[in-house]
Amino acid sequence: MPFKFLPRLRTAVQRQFRRPVVLFLLVLLWSAVLGWGLAQAQVPAPVGSIPTTPIDTTDQVPARYQLGQELYLKNCATCHVGLPPAVMPTQTWAQLLPDSQHYGVQLTPPDQVPLAIIWQYVSTYSRSNNTGEQTPYRLPQSRYFKALHPKVEFAQPANVQSCVTCHPAAAQFNYRSLTPEWEDAP
Repeated sequence: MPFKFLPRLRTAVQRQFRRPVVLFLLVLLWSAVLGWGLAQAQVPAPVGSIPTTPIDTTDQVPARYQLGQELYLKNCATCHVGLPPAVMPTQTWAQLLPDSQHYGVQLTPPDQVPLAIIWQYVSTYSRSNNTGEQTPYRLPQSRYFKALHPKVEFAQPANVQSCVTCHPAAAQFNYRSLTPEWEDAP
């Protein structure tokens, strides 16, 4: 037989061919397992299982916004009570947060990263003005503040310091607790 070398050549070619195929299959298997593991890590938590702040604050804040709330309170509620973001429109917060002239007081706004984290929290829990609506900078001018206090008659113009008159735990950012005369108010 003149072609005796063919069986040996065939097995040599098969061995050479088998190495890349085995390597490819191992890489494919490794990628699939890694992809599956990453997909499992990215599964969102069920809606009812989102951790919230342990205190009864105005907003029950999901974990992803808690740092923003903490930074907001640290930077804003040290001079006056922290207002819930919902009482002022988003446009007001957008101008107040980076401003160094804060109602006549010179202050240093937070650095960019904390400011961005605060902004994410505040913009999530505030609402936008209507088209053409003027941006309010005082509580009595805010339609959101008025909507939250529909039947409240204020003896003096409302301001951030007068919140504790009706909300005794406002200094702890708890606007849910009210003074006894307002507990059963409509």
